[in-house]
Parts: sequence; C-alpha cells; structure tokens
Amino acid sequence: ITGLGAPRVINRRYIADSTPFSLRTAASAAFAMATAVGAAMGPGMAILLDMIEFEFYLPLLGKHYFNGMTGPGYFMCLCWGIYLFCALIWLKEPSRSGIEELKRREEAEVATSEIEAGNSASQRALMESLGDYNHSCSNDTEASFRQKSFEGIFNDNENDLGEDENGESKDGSGYFECFKHLNHATLICMSLIFMKRISLENVVGSTSIVTKNRYGWSIKNVGLLHLVNGIIVIPVSALAGWLSQFREDRYLAVLFLSITLFGMVFLIDLTDFVSTETEMYNEGHWLAVGPARYITGSIIAFSGIEACESFVASLMSKVVPSALAVGTFNSGLLETLVGTWGRAMADLIITTMALISLRQLLNLLVIPASLLVVISIALIRVNYEELA
Repeated sequence: ITGLGAPRVINRRYIADSTPFSLRTAASAAFAMATAVGAAMGPGMAILLDMIEFEFYLPLLGKHYFNGMTGPGYFMCLCWGIYLFCALIWLKEPSRSGIEELKRREEAEVATSEIEAGNSASQRALMESLGDYNHSCSNDTEASFRQKSFEGIFNDNENDLGEDENGESKDGSGYFECFKHLNHATLICMSLIFMKRISLENVVGSTSIVTKNRYGWSIKNVGLLHLVNGIIVIPVSALAGWLSQFREDRYLAVLFLSITLFGMVFLIDLTDFVSTETEMYNEGHWLAVGPARYITGSIIAFSGIEACESFVASLMSKVVPSALAVGTFNSGLLETLVGTWGRAMADLIITTMALISLRQLLNLLVIPASLLVVISIALIRVNYEELA
C-alpha cells in the first residue's frame, strides 16, 4: 500500500518544478535528509513496538492484537492519516518557477548555438566570395540571417510544447513521445540512478541475511544498524546541501561516489578467497571482515551513496528537456521508475547470489556493487562537460 500511495514522485516533481537552479541541490539534500529521518525512525520504532503487546476490541471487527508484527501497521496508519490531514489543510500548489527557468536556459543555449553557427557560416561565405558583394551588403545579409534564426528559435520552442501538424500532443506526456524527447544527459543520469540503486540495495538490502549467516545477528541487531545508518545520513545530507553552494553537482557526485567506493572496498573479505573452512567467517584473521569492520564499511557506503542521490536528482532535473518536465514523464517520475527497477534488479541479484553460496554472499554482492560504482564515476568523468 505504501509503495502504491507514497508521494515520492510528486515530492520530487515539486522540487524540480518549484525551486530555482541555485537552490535545487540544497532542496534535494533536504529531501534526502527527510528520507534519512524516516529510515532511522523505521527500525527504531520497530524495536520499540516489539516491546509492546496487548489486545483490544473494535465494534463489528472483534478482537485485535497489537504486537511486534501488527504494531508497525497501526503506527504507519496513524502517520499516513496525520499526513493526509495536513496535506488537505495546508498543501497549496506552488508556482512553477523551476520550469520557467529551465525553458529560458534552453532558449539561451539554442540561441547561442544558432548565433555561433550563423557567424561561422558568414565567415565561410566571405572567404569564398569573389568580391561581388561589398562590406555593407555582407553585414545586411548577416543581420537578416540572425533575425531569421531568432524567429525560428522561438517559433520552434513554441511549437515544441504545442501540437504537431497531425494535432498530436508534443508535451512529452505520451509513452512514445517520452523516448523522442530524452537527451543524452538525461539517459546518463538515469543510468547513474539505476546503478546507484543496485549498489545500495546490494549492501543494505542484504544486511539481514549476511549478518545472520556471518555473525549470528538477530533482527534487533539489524534494526539498530539501520537506525545508526539513518541517523548518520542526516548530518551528511546537511553537509551535501551546504557544499552545493560552492561546487557543481557533477563534482560532488564524483566525490561522494568515491567515498562510497571506499566503503564498499572496505567490505570485501579477502580471506574468503583463501579459506572457507568455517561456516561463518574467518574469525581472528586481521584481513577478515568482522562485525566492527562490516558496520564501518556499511555506514560509509550508505552515507556516501545517499548523499550522492541528492546531486544526481538535482542534476537530472536540470538536464531533462522542458518538453518532458511539463509532461507526465518528468524527472521525478523517471527517477522513481528507474530507482524501482534498480531495486527490483538488486533483489533478484541478492536472491541469485544467495542460492550460489551463503558463505561467500558478502563478496558476491559487494564486488559487483563496487564495479557499478566505478562505472558510475567513469561515466560522469567521460561526460563531464555534457553534465554541466
């Protein structure tokens, strides 16, 4: 129910549509920080609710039980009820200043490229001419060319968000229209989100099964680790928002992905390549990944990749074409869809690797995740100028 009704897509669209470019990353970092608060609150409340157990009666429904299994359901029902009440009373549609800024930026880029193309074409014409036209005539021709270029630019932009000659919508809201408007920079951001989600789930989503088989942890131990992860992400997200005032999104994305890579490499257990005689892990070996090292690496990787999410989300909202931004397939929906597919793929990977070997599960998950982070860093570096 939460997966179907959670307003994550709407929240991200509000951030993209209603915040200026200069504050976009800070707003995305605030969103990530709020997500981290929920991530920390969830496991913490699960531990507390597991300590409460009682029975109660409801008219026409009979006896009900409140315990560690049903308590989270009642708690989330209360939270969503409060959220719905607050949204109905106080939520108002903001002005879409972000979309207007995106359109102006696209118009400026197109105008600049057209003027540069006009200047180069005029220079070639002057060099190849035989002197039949004088200097004033050349200037008049160039001025006329520029005027027509500007008229074509703005006419094209108006037609892009209107209807084509067949009367079909051109706002990017159709299923096939979406693919036509996708540019290279948007596809790069979608790829980054997909790989980032797989890497994150490989580390965090497998915590319960990895720690149970390697260290004999209980559910409360796993919940406590998730609680600590969520709490630490809060100041990290605040730091990410502060750094966004001084550095570009692409630079900070590479920085935090490098931190994530360090945390994941820290989780690789080299001793498992040599000896797997024990059923759990090679306890006592200084290279073995014990509980303390696992906690440290997990916190570093989780914090780095969660902070990176705000930069990639902000970057995608800035490079997505305005034709998509005003339609159904906006940056918020695209990011959520790609992230969901990444999470599903990660769950499939975890299941497959667990069937291969529970003893080697940590390395089987962390090594591919590390490779995906390396590919993500390389993808940003290769397309660094395009993601400006």
